[in-house]
Amino acid sequence: MNEPRLKYVVAVRALCEFTAKHGDLDLRFTPSPSAQEGMAGHALVAARRGGEYQAEVSLEGEYKTLKVRGRADGYDPESNQLEEVKTFRGDLHAMPENRRQLHWAQLKIYGWLLCAEKGLEEINLTLVYFDIASLQETPLTERFSATLLKQYFEAQCERFLAWSSQELAHRAARDAALNALNFPHATFRPGQRAGQGGVQNDANGQVPHGAGPHGHRQDHRHGFPAAQSSAQAATRQAVFSGGQNPGPQARAGRTGPHQERRCLGLEKSPENKQASPLPLRVLELVARDKACEHPDKACHGDACPLAKGFYDRLPQARSAAVGYAAAQGMLDKAALRKVALTHQVCPYYLSQELATWSDVVVGDYNYYFDTSALLYNLTSGNQWRVSVLVDEAHNMIERARKMYSAMLDQAQLQQLHASAPKAVKGALERLNKSFSELHQVQLEPYKVYADLPVNFLKALQQAITSITDFLLANPTRMDSALQDFYFEALHFSRMADAFGGHSLFDVTLQHDPSAEHPSEQGALQVGQGGALLNIRNVVPAPFLAPALRQRSRWPCFLPR
Repeated sequence: MNEPRLKYVVAVRALCEFTAKHGDLDLRFTPSPSAQEGMAGHALVAARRGGEYQAEVSLEGEYKTLKVRGRADGYDPESNQLEEVKTFRGDLHAMPENRRQLHWAQLKIYGWLLCAEKGLEEINLTLVYFDIASLQETPLTERFSATLLKQYFEAQCERFLAWSSQELAHRAARDAALNALNFPHATFRPGQRAGQGGVQNDANGQVPHGAGPHGHRQDHRHGFPAAQSSAQAATRQAVFSGGQNPGPQARAGRTGPHQERRCLGLEKSPENKQASPLPLRVLELVARDKACEHPDKACHGDACPLAKGFYDRLPQARSAAVGYAAAQGMLDKAALRKVALTHQVCPYYLSQELATWSDVVVGDYNYYFDTSALLYNLTSGNQWRVSVLVDEAHNMIERARKMYSAMLDQAQLQQLHASAPKAVKGALERLNKSFSELHQVQLEPYKVYADLPVNFLKALQQAITSITDFLLANPTRMDSALQDFYFEALHFSRMADAFGGHSLFDVTLQHDPSAEHPSEQGALQVGQGGALLNIRNVVPAPFLAPALRQRSRWPCFLPR
């Protein structure tokens, strides 16, 4: 009797991004809606529909060894119309054609899955572009037969099958090797064996686990059982999260991908001299500014040679990187750069692609615990189950506080105004005036306020809108000062929207040395040079909670 063949589960979006992307990498300035704006836009579109409209339709289907699943945005049974909603900001005509084709690919896959589920012979497919600024919809509708949609679905699946077969074989070999993995030391230190049992309980979905005292070989105590439990419990990926700032530990090789491989018994160590390579892909994520080969060029095909035809060369680069990982086990910054430049693709965006196909990802805290970042969104969007190990956990609270704090500097605003394009000068002048009005009656050098300044936030939003419009109209303009201030203003605005009992708002006055003069009491006057506004996060738990509520397993925290 033949055993059932193992199915490879892939999300609709992931399938289409693998098979339907082509052409240039094009990151001309197009400020994307935030996650909150996107969700609000989808909700508004659904609210405009009739009573029979079905929002968030879960769909799945199979083809050979593939199981394809996802959620379509909405279906109206009365008009037999399936919708996919894409929120955007700016000029819809400026959207790259390859991105539109990707959207249609997703919608056509959903269309076939719905036809197969309901036995439909044809269906209306509508791509709804929703402008979050004007709240206007631009619907693009085409009618398809189920036969054509089935052919399209099967063609995309066929393009993915060779890769999925390779991935299934890799995962089988990986899990077998991890199940047979021996503890990388001859003996256990006191408390290590009990600690490993706690981690295995975590990985099996039981209780959250904290690490024990310092000096218990924390990495081996947690990494080793986490690796084995990942194999036993069908965990998609292990994430090693920690501070990646260079320091004495980094220079000594105690942090980064080499350290994480040692803690799994994958590399030689003083006590583990016979370690042999395992079929485990380890990827080191590096910040964009450290990975960029052409920092003086914009990220699009007309400016950067590594962006030109990026998606056309990506399949070969991806295969080469996976092959390198199979032979060497680890893709650190140097290895990834070598592979990327051999195939003339951007190293940073190649690493973003490989995060999907790696077994262990090593990166800074923010890659997972910032809910707008790569690993969080991959886990959420693909409904993965991952094991998260947090190294140097005593740094986690302070790093999270910084992640969800924001500052605006009036001196920076005034310097920007001097060189800003004419189109945004007016908005910057009004913001500077509001800045001054905010602190002109403050006598103390530093003061905490109970509430956020409503008028200032209105002026800030107007400045953001003005800069957004300008950058949209000039997508190839390189103005680092303007963009730096713009992103800081956006972050401040978002932290203001999330302001609550977990944060403080304060104003620090700055004096201008050139304007200093003694008062009648002989003290210096303060406030002559403007102010610093801060939203300081004190309790980061509300921001970290979404990452802990993911389909991830409870993280292990490894203090030092």
